[in-house]
Amino acid sequence: MGALTQLSLIIFFGAISSVVSWPSGAPESVCNSLTPSHGESQARGADQSPYNLVQSHQDYNGGDRIKVTLNAPQGYSFRGLIVQAYDPHTNAVIGKFEAGKGLKTIDSCSAVTHTDRRGKRSATLVWTAPNSGRGNVAFRATVVQRFSDFYTNLHSSVNPNN
Repeated sequence: MGALTQLSLIIFFGAISSVVSWPSGAPESVCNSLTPSHGESQARGADQSPYNLVQSHQDYNGGDRIKVTLNAPQGYSFRGLIVQAYDPHTNAVIGKFEAGKGLKTIDSCSAVTHTDRRGKRSATLVWTAPNSGRGNVAFRATVVQRFSDFYTNLHSSVNPNN
């Protein structure tokens, strides 16, 4: 193989690796921004998102479990997600999520992410409050519709019927 061919292959594979998504979920390194590294793709804001993030309660006591649901409307699906729990008064991350089918936790930043890139219509998450104390919790998310289309800064609404 000639030097030019080898150089072409190195450049080609280097370019591919720089735009590869995280099919097995977001890495811990995105905890601060909740933003994927999807090459030149630009994030869309929550105001453009078709997705709905709903939590069952805002108040918690130590050890409480709160259900959080991410839903896609009819005709939509999503391939990836990262959802993070935080105190709406201090912005500090709090509590932890339970792992579930197709989900893995990132306990260091109170987050949960997908484990595969199959299309999903919804995801039901369970968050567990810190063992002691009480307070309020809110959730923020990034949802990946497909590699080049993702929505950041989604915030949860409260629906006790969730």
